[in-house]
Amino acid sequence: MAQPLLELLEQHGVAFETNYEPARFSAVFGKTTTAHFVVRLQAADFEPVRQLEETANVQLLAELPSNHYLFGFTNEELMELLARPDEWNGLDVALASRLLRERGRDLSPEAVQRLRQRRVAELARPADSSRAWIAAGYGLALAGGLGGLLVGLHLFSHRRILPDGHRVPAFSAADQRHGRRIFVLGFVSALLWGAAQFAYGPLRLR
Repeated sequence: MAQPLLELLEQHGVAFETNYEPARFSAVFGKTTTAHFVVRLQAADFEPVRQLEETANVQLLAELPSNHYLFGFTNEELMELLARPDEWNGLDVALASRLLRERGRDLSPEAVQRLRQRRVAELARPADSSRAWIAAGYGLALAGGLGGLLVGLHLFSHRRILPDGHRVPAFSAADQRHGRRIFVLGFVSALLWGAAQFAYGPLRLR
């Protein structure tokens, strides 16, 4: 699926890196990540590459088969697609725009741009983490385990990349403060537990 994008980048001399990220299970966070094939660009190249994709996709529209699945979408479904372009490939976005115009919907480039900006603003809003997760982070930190450090680090340092290339904090400012406290508490707790183990030896049940 990424091959057309890679060919476009090579054709126009745009620097990129690729990486395959397999699915992984995190025992700390209790979930499995999705496998991804990642194409990395410089942040300054996001918008120029998006424009290159749009130009290339317009040329590909004439080659689409008549049974393409988007032809069965309603106007409302096509507008929903345009409101979330990051969840679809560029060709689908270009076809949705064309179909709406052909159906008499007044969809100017400015309107599409406003939809895209609204989506970026929506994605930029930090998520609220689970209260139970934060409580577990404090518990793990007090126990001196690595889990507390990982939870704390994730809360205050994790960033998301927006469709326009900007990186924003994944969690709210309040959750980031919790993350810093959990990390510091976990670090101090680990030192104290380590010192106790060194001074008194491993604890044994009698």
